[in-house]
Amino acid sequence: MKTSCLLILDHLLIAGRDLEVSFSFDQLRENVDKSISDEDFICSVFYLTRDDIQILEQGYSAWKAVEDRYVEVKKDKVIRMINSKVYSHPYTGEELSEKQFYSEIIPFFAVTQYFLDHKHD
Repeated sequence: MKTSCLLILDHLLIAGRDLEVSFSFDQLRENVDKSISDEDFICSVFYLTRDDIQILEQGYSAWKAVEDRYVEVKKDKVIRMINSKVYSHPYTGEELSEKQFYSEIIPFFAVTQYFLDHKHD
């Protein structure tokens, strides 16, 4: 997992990530050596999102038809639905199955301000 974390950090530094850029698991995975197992990669991404590590932030988005684009959904709203297992589209209110929920609510990641402030330390 250590190697995976270092490869992710290398990518974030080299790619010149900033607060305006977000990316999916798949986009990040494309840039990490395939010799790293998927399990280690996933664990590393979530390790880097920990509050005490402060490298990545996880967010969620969903399609908002009125704006004709994906719009960020409040994280606490998504977490409440996951915990309660009662799923609905955050913008339409339409009831969703668990499978629909996970295909319509898209997780994304972004670097933290802390990372940007300390990336050259």
